[in-house]
Amino acid sequence: MFVSVMAFLFSCGQNNKGKVGVLTDSLIRATEDIAVGNAKFGISEKEFNELYPDSLIDLDGNKYILTSFFNSSNELNMVYLIDSATFYNTKFDQALFNRMDLIKEYFMKTYGTPQHNSGYPKEKKMKNGKAFEACIWNVGKKKIAVGVALEETDRGNIYYVISHVDRNNL
Repeated sequence: MFVSVMAFLFSCGQNNKGKVGVLTDSLIRATEDIAVGNAKFGISEKEFNELYPDSLIDLDGNKYILTSFFNSSNELNMVYLIDSATFYNTKFDQALFNRMDLIKEYFMKTYGTPQHNSGYPKEKKMKNGKAFEACIWNVGKKKIAVGVALEETDRGNIYYVISHVDRNNL
């Protein structure tokens, strides 16, 4: 699972400029320092662990497993969210995509339509230890991505919904 999180690099194809203009300078300034929930970029690992001691966050009634990353100055610069409902999911189906849509809709409430939307992944194009990035928002120095990852195990394939929020330019 850790390999998938570390290898969460994606590509997107489609550029949707419909609501991009909604990201006003004031919205960017108000939100670009927020990593997730009450955690802001730049806080220490100790501060982050005090906010999320069990490494879980509830977003609109859905639970996500948090993985945090810190730069060489011990400042938060990236957070991964794994949908706990798909953590051991073995099916590549509409239920998986519905879970992906939940986190996408969560971010759309604040940021509008993603700047890049590649739609749902194709199972045959999924690669072990990699994630397909379906949606991307760029909010000032912050990047938000939502997608699906594949982890091959001795018990079969695991497909889970994953999102990351990180600082560009740090």
